[in-house]
Formats: sequence, C-alpha cells, structure tokens
Amino acid sequence: MSYQDRRALMAAVSLLCVTVPCSAFAQFGPAPVPAAPPVPEPVPGGIPATSGVPQSLRWTEDWGIAADPAYRRDNPLERLRNLPISDPDIRLSIGGEMRYYYQSWTHQNLGASANDANHNLGQRLRLVTELRVTPFLRIFSELGHNKEYDATTATPPNRDKLEFQQIFADITVPLGDQALFTLRPGRFEMPLGNGKLVGLRDGTNVRFTYQGVRGTFILKNRLRIDAFAVRPMQLLAASFDDKANPDRHFNGVTVSAAKGLPLPDTQIDVYHYDVFNKVAKFALLTGEEHRESWGMRIGGKSGAWDYDAEGTFQTGHFAGDRIRAWGFNSDLGYSLPPTTPLRPRVGLRFDAFSGDGKPNNGTLGTFAPPAPRLPLFGDAGYLNFSNIIDLYPNLTVKPAKALTLVAGPEFFWRETKEDATYAGPTNYPGVRPVGSSYVGTGYNFQADWIVTKNLSYRFFFTRWIASEAFKAGGGKSSDYVGIWQQIRF
Repeated sequence: MSYQDRRALMAAVSLLCVTVPCSAFAQFGPAPVPAAPPVPEPVPGGIPATSGVPQSLRWTEDWGIAADPAYRRDNPLERLRNLPISDPDIRLSIGGEMRYYYQSWTHQNLGASANDANHNLGQRLRLVTELRVTPFLRIFSELGHNKEYDATTATPPNRDKLEFQQIFADITVPLGDQALFTLRPGRFEMPLGNGKLVGLRDGTNVRFTYQGVRGTFILKNRLRIDAFAVRPMQLLAASFDDKANPDRHFNGVTVSAAKGLPLPDTQIDVYHYDVFNKVAKFALLTGEEHRESWGMRIGGKSGAWDYDAEGTFQTGHFAGDRIRAWGFNSDLGYSLPPTTPLRPRVGLRFDAFSGDGKPNNGTLGTFAPPAPRLPLFGDAGYLNFSNIIDLYPNLTVKPAKALTLVAGPEFFWRETKEDATYAGPTNYPGVRPVGSSYVGTGYNFQADWIVTKNLSYRFFFTRWIASEAFKAGGGKSSDYVGIWQQIRF
C-alpha cells in the first residue's frame, strides 16, 4: 500500500470515530457556531470533526492536520498532537481538559427532600491519549480525576478519583471499496441519536460511560448500523476501582440512513434499546425491570427551518407488571437571515412522556429513558423525562460570533395526575402534586462564550416557580445558578 493510499484510508477510518450528530452536543438550545466552516458529511449518522479543533467528545477529534509540516502549532500543547512514532503508520496524540463548574440550588430536589439546598464547585481533570497503529487499529484512553468542593450534599459522579473514564480499541476492517466495519471493545462514552434519551451527563464531573463492545458497519453514503452490548459503569470511592455494574445491562441497535436519504438535508434513525435493571424504583413499586424501547428519529433543515423529532414506544416487565409507555421529543426553529442583526433564531421545543395513569392495574405506564442526557430541561436538572409534558418557546441571539445567548419561559405539566414527578438518571420519584396537572414554570437564561478553540465559558440561570398543586404536594420554588470555565487542548 502506497503512502498516499495509507493516508486516504487513515482519513476514512478517522471518520468512523464520529457516531452522533452535532445536535447531540448541545445541552440546551442550539449548538455553538463551530470554530471553522463545517465540512461535508460523508459518514451516515455523524459529522466529521473539524481538523485541529478540540471536541466535546474527545474520541471524535481529527488531528491529521498536525502532521502537515506547514501547520502552525500556536498553542505549545499542540506539539503533543499527532507525534510520529514510526512514520507514517504509528502516531501518538496527547490532549487534556480542565473544567471548573460552580453550581448553586436553593432547592435542588424542589422540596422532595428536607434541607435540599446545595452549592458546590466541581473539578474535572482529563488526560487524553490516542495511539494509531496502522490505519486499521487505534487505542484511545481518557484518564480522569474528579473532585467536588464545599458541597452541601455529596454527588457521587462528582467525586470519582483517579480512573480511566475511557479506554478502548477501534479495530477497523475494510469491506471492499464502499464499506467499513469497526469493532470497539472496552470502556467508552456512547451518546446516541440526538443525545436526549441516551446522553452524556455533562452536568456532573463524570459522564455516562459503559463497558462492553460496540460494532459499527458503514456503507458509504448509504447506511450506518451500530450494535452494542454494554453495562453501565459503577462508580466507587477509591482510585482505579470502578467496574461494570453487574445488576444492569444496556443492549441495542441503531440503523441510520445517510443524510439526504430519502429526504434532502434530513437524518433518519430507527433503533431498539434493551435495558435491564435489577433494582428500579417508581412511585409505588420497587423491583426488577426489563424495558425495551422501539423508536424513530428524524431531523434536519429546510431553508431557514431546522427540526428534530423523535417518538419512542416502550414494552417489557417491571416488578411483575407489564410495561406500556411512550415518549415524544421535538425541537423546531426558524433562523432569520444571517445579515439580520444578532442573527436571531426563534425556537419551540415540545416534549411529552407518559406516566402511570392507572396504578395497581398490572401495567406500568411511566416512561423511563435508558440513559437520559443530564442536564435535561436545562442545566438545573430539576425534572426527568418521566410523566412530564414540557413546552419551551425560546429566542437565540448572537451579539458576537463567539457569544450565544438563549432565553425563554419553560412550562411543565404532568402527563397524568395519578403519577408523581421524577428526577435524576434513575427515575427516582420526586414530588407528587395535589390537584392540577400543572407543575410549574422555569425562566431560563443561558450564555455560551467560545473565547478560543481551547477556552470556553458557560452561564446558566433558572428561576423555577412552583405551581399551587406542586406546593400542595410539598414542592417548592427554587433558583439555580451555574457557571463553568473549560479548557481543552
């Protein structure tokens, strides 16, 4: 194989590292404008990362540009990127991250527990390495250390000591000229689709990670199939002691058509997820849960409009009852012409997730996402996707190229008055309002400032106003303030 052929194949293999669309990176509102113009999208289900730019998902980064002798490494730390070990086939890349995240809640659990005021400063440190051994093999690791300072209430995912957050190998096999298969065994992050039902948990120091195996088949410009069998990681107190949770598993398959097939500028995904949890808890019962999710997502753009919609139906068994639940999430936006001052986007998000309308009838109707993005309806993370209807009209403006502001009121109802509200990634019951299905209103303001490709800031404020029905069930109003400084190289 010639040097040029090896470089071309390496580029193709690097595109396999990308497994989610850019919309999955956004936690609330639209994603920040990238540091460089977007590149074409030859990979079904993913957008290749801009070369030479640190990414939120570190394993999607492309530092091939650093191998060019003409590339200017303005940041001294970039000298650690794409180092030749045995040129051109064996190369090492070293990066890192440092994030400080201050958060304050007057009532973190909205009154569901006593003394639920909380204030903390989270410290996330990461050392990232990628070793490429020929175009067919790469080994990726992310070593992390996480601390939480001055917390009123301890948050375990903020306190994981020195640990490999990720460590996996990608073994790639070309299948003719148009197809590739990649096998990924190890420990890894795995956001899927738009990152809502299977997300990251970026509101804490430690993201959702899994241990197991993932396989990806790509038919160029046609089709992508992802299949996985994993267990969520169990976070333990000491260093290098985290392990796969023996009481839970998460298996599934997603099939994605290439963007533009069959509709222009549109991405279509269908999926099946299988979740087992030995100890699950809902409003009235605790027991063993085996839940399957069947769903479809469609997202894209049409002129000034952008859209993303997903529907899910759930079956299975919980504590002897059968499961029949459903969920729908959507986001619609209209962007005024780029020449308009502040480049405004008017958005509307609507979500609806079922609750258990007939308790003790042998059927559980409460929707439960497999691994919900945290934060969910905003950085405060007050509510989960179970038994909730959410409506969020919002306005996005850009006073400067690197500064994005989003604001709007967010309205919440229970899908059924017979069920409680829920919070957290494991769907633990929260407040049970009395009377009306209306839960409350959140007034949100978000600011994202991308200072450089290495340095960014985020600010989020929510004023949560509890409804009278929510207060009657013991719930309370609350204020949230969060701000982070993040450095990646």
